[in-house]
Amino acid sequence: MSRRTWQRPLGAGGRDATRAQVVEAIDRTAPETKEELARTVGISEQYLSELLQELKGDGVVRKGYVVDDAALYESSGHISKLYDSDHAVGEIVSDGETADRGTEVLELLDRLETVTARQYDAARAAFLGEPVEHSAKTLESLTNERYSAVLAELKSYTLTTDWPGNRVAADLSTIATNLEIVGDRACFIADVVGREDTDANGIVGERMADIFAAGAEINDYFSRICFDCELAVHDNLRDREETVHRNLDELFELVTAYDPDMYGYLVTITRALERTIYYWVDAAELAVQLHSGLRPEHSEI
Repeated sequence: MSRRTWQRPLGAGGRDATRAQVVEAIDRTAPETKEELARTVGISEQYLSELLQELKGDGVVRKGYVVDDAALYESSGHISKLYDSDHAVGEIVSDGETADRGTEVLELLDRLETVTARQYDAARAAFLGEPVEHSAKTLESLTNERYSAVLAELKSYTLTTDWPGNRVAADLSTIATNLEIVGDRACFIADVVGREDTDANGIVGERMADIFAAGAEINDYFSRICFDCELAVHDNLRDREETVHRNLDELFELVTAYDPDMYGYLVTITRALERTIYYWVDAAELAVQLHSGLRPEHSEI
């Protein structure tokens, strides 16, 4: 595949700018005909044919006017490197482009992950009856503050990064939202535990503890993928996720032996754990895509 970048540098115009407009129009409007696409971009069909031939040659656009995600990420100099930027954040390089801000966004995401992981651990401790320094609910304000900081930086990232940089900003925003939801789920679990007087003992309690531990392990895989670029651990994450789904299925069968009140309590927590793990896995897969251009699929719930 050609390594020529096709996106428009900030402040540039001419043919490169029009090429970027064509790709953006395809990605956003999914035109059915060449005539419709030419009208959207505001160029002649003959000129559009020339540009499409180049873009298809680069692998960025496939037949049927579809943007190839892998080629898009690979070809975009702005967004394919979240690490090892040659310039400081916000520095204006010689060709007028703004240096990649991905590293700063990742640092903010890392701080957000730290507090949501603490919330999750506080929810686990609440379920097991262990003492915690800060409850999940107490940490919620800090989570919201860090989540807002990520979104604010992503807004700036979008404004200073030409399209398709804003496409990646949307992925990073989804990762941040997933982490914030994890914190919400942790608060929910802790609230449910606080309202229940009876502890879940025996094999069900042990299985629940195992699933809490598995969730923490999956979050560790997410962190290694997103912040350390250890893409090889995605296979470990997939294996662990499949095991957790099997354990969850078995757990649902076990809790049916409890009385209705306890059953409702256990099912509520189990469902919250299931969704928490889903959001961590989804965030990990977005991180894989951001680093490699490839979008893996995870087990459906």
